[in-house]
Amino acid sequence: MATKYIGSILLFCLLALGVQAQTRMKKVVERPGFVTANTSDIEIKKIILTAEQTQVDAVMYGKAGTPVVISSHTCLRSDNATFRLREAGGVSIDGTTEPELIPESGRLDVVLSFAPVPVGVHEVDFVEPEAGWIIWGVQLSREEPYVYVPDFLTTGKPKRSNELPEPGFSAGKAIVNGYLLGYEPDMRLAMNLEYADGLFPSSWREDIHVHHDGLFHFEVDLLQPTLATLYVNEAKMELFLVPDEEFTAYVNLPLLSMSASRLHKDHYGKKQKAWFDGAAELINSELAAEGESEALKAYRSVEKTLFSNEQMAELVKKDIEQVQPICKNLLKNSELSSADKKILKGLELKDIASYVLQKETDLRSQAARSRSMQGAVIASLGSNVAGADILPQIISAHKGHAILIDFWATWCGPCKKSMKSVLPLKKKLADEDVVYVYLTGPSSPENTWKDNLKEMTGVHYRLNDAQWKYLCSAYGVTGIPAYLIISHDGKLQRRYVGFPGVDELEKELLRAVGE
Repeated sequence: MATKYIGSILLFCLLALGVQAQTRMKKVVERPGFVTANTSDIEIKKIILTAEQTQVDAVMYGKAGTPVVISSHTCLRSDNATFRLREAGGVSIDGTTEPELIPESGRLDVVLSFAPVPVGVHEVDFVEPEAGWIIWGVQLSREEPYVYVPDFLTTGKPKRSNELPEPGFSAGKAIVNGYLLGYEPDMRLAMNLEYADGLFPSSWREDIHVHHDGLFHFEVDLLQPTLATLYVNEAKMELFLVPDEEFTAYVNLPLLSMSASRLHKDHYGKKQKAWFDGAAELINSELAAEGESEALKAYRSVEKTLFSNEQMAELVKKDIEQVQPICKNLLKNSELSSADKKILKGLELKDIASYVLQKETDLRSQAARSRSMQGAVIASLGSNVAGADILPQIISAHKGHAILIDFWATWCGPCKKSMKSVLPLKKKLADEDVVYVYLTGPSSPENTWKDNLKEMTGVHYRLNDAQWKYLCSAYGVTGIPAYLIISHDGKLQRRYVGFPGVDELEKELLRAVGE
């Protein structure tokens, strides 16, 4: 009898433990944090984890009347496993049932059921392959993703006083070095900068490459201190850029991403999303925290005072009215006419002329680079360019890109054979930031050289004897073919005398791009 009684107690305890285990298995994560997302069409408002399933309560956004369909290949993904979509409520899987429509509110609540995510998985990626949606680093155990932020950024680092940039026109290059804190190499980021100058009819938009370690770098030509917008996937942040000045930005990627989320922006919109060191540090720090800046207002006040001077205002107006038609045509033709240059030369504000001339150089380089992807582009190097200035002059138009420089000659059989071997590599790396530059010397007859270019996509230079000899001597080119690989930051990365093989070139070019 006692044995039977003890057995009943044990059975009861086991059942209780089972219920308790089931209870512990259920975990609810409200508005989970995430690292970044390449879409604003779907956001996750809740995740419920149990032993049977992982339920994702999401909101889909769109234009009213849009059918809501999701791919059956949608999944949650961790480092070691994939958790497939099983069922969905409020949304059609693959359109096999009549889909719901986005209501007038522009948002629709949906419920997605996935295979259970086991205990111990702290974050997952949400992946919808058909639409291309990815939300990286969705948190299952923390309020927000862990990001290492160096102590010197957050421990009361003293500001650089309240210095404000000098307002007015001062054509020059603004340089920004940056780090995306929380970035991982498998994240596909669309990152670019947009700004207007008041001269050209449309805003400038510069693509920015993010390297595998989260490092980014860009340089932009400006006419005056300018407010620009940095876009990182679906998030954006304003930056204040100053000509001929440089700063470093440390961007907390998750905080920036969540500040752009409809579900998270109230909580993260006023958090410090980036830290700065260098030019306009105070203005940029305030913009990164509040989205507005008292220091910027003070700068605008001084700027307004400068341009409120009647004589100065009339001067600026006159020059800008002359330049705007020139800029409009420059965007179409990528080149200034003789008449345009004459007008620029006669401007009272010389910085405006300098800025437009630099933009012409940039646009011509972009046009040549685009043409070089489709065919051969013959570039010229003035005979006055000599010595240590030769290579910098050649690569200056392609800064930010990896460059393969090929030393060759029309009479060199191994050179031509190597070029054919590289053709498949060019196609393979077509989506990478790689520019192909070919150099030859006077031993290649000009007409023969031009005839050889028909099948050679890239940028081609025929150097004079002094230029060819200097480069060969300075860079150890003792025979041809020879190759220099220049990294995205303009530094010489590798040198080869003789063809090193396609695999070696591919590896080094990808490294030069920054992958």
